[in-house]
Amino acid sequence: MKANKNITMKGCHCEPNLLDEAIYKRLPRRPIKNGLLAMTIIISQLFTFACEDIIVVELNSADPTTVIEATIVEDNSTSRVTITKSTDFYTPGVYPTVSGATILVNDSEGNSYAFNEVEDGVYANQLLNGKSGVEYSIEVLADGKTYNAVSTIPNKLVLDSLTLEEGPKKPHGKDESIRFFLHLFFQDQLGINDYGRIKLYSNGVQLDGFNLYEDKLTDGNYIDYRLIISGEHGDIKLGDILTVELMSIDQATFEFYKTANSVNASSSGRGPSSTSAAPANPVTNWSNKALGYFSAYTVSSDSIEIKEVSF
Repeated sequence: MKANKNITMKGCHCEPNLLDEAIYKRLPRRPIKNGLLAMTIIISQLFTFACEDIIVVELNSADPTTVIEATIVEDNSTSRVTITKSTDFYTPGVYPTVSGATILVNDSEGNSYAFNEVEDGVYANQLLNGKSGVEYSIEVLADGKTYNAVSTIPNKLVLDSLTLEEGPKKPHGKDESIRFFLHLFFQDQLGINDYGRIKLYSNGVQLDGFNLYEDKLTDGNYIDYRLIISGEHGDIKLGDILTVELMSIDQATFEFYKTANSVNASSSGRGPSSTSAAPANPVTNWSNKALGYFSAYTVSSDSIEIKEVSF
């Protein structure tokens, strides 16, 4: 941890296979190494931040709806678009793919990129390398309808370091189960509205859980973002390599993930998905009533080994 910094601690509960157990509590103030005090707040990975505004979403229809999930990643050689049809929330199943679509992306620097279908319902362009600060507009023509969206790759939030510490034992849990805090340290950018999504992997396999970051109350602060990790069901064990991806996303993508998270948590107890129509649809940046999202983003990642000395 760097010295002489005002550290703001934020947190999120992340227990694989135990996604219905949300933590809503505030921990007492505790001293930081440089003598400053910080409030540690643990928030649920399944619900939105308690201090955030409530977002009203439109009620859904049982009729199939076009779902478009499109991503452009900074310095990534392949940009992808997946097009499917939603299923009725009460009769989920295989999601039909949409083939034969025409997809064109234009950026604010005057470049254009056409996407080719590489498999049923999946389209890609290997020449589009995302760049921070560039706005990307996408047009999708599918099944006789045109859909548009816009996304800008924000400045990157850079992971500074990761640390582990012993966590509280779970009530009524197994005595031998691993349970600990994973701390993510990074600098929030002063005067910039930062939004992030955090993905967690164990030995390359993505873990359940859904974590978002917004700097509404922490603009310009040095952040200690805390995740509670549990291996009670065998998902985490000593010797595993934990990898964290901190995705810097724009506000429209953040709003989609936030509302998708809330919808899926309340209906199924699982992580967000935009392919199954639910009683309330997530906020989307697509026009013409399409579901899904278009996200241009950048990623900072780091890894840490779970060692016995950490507990």
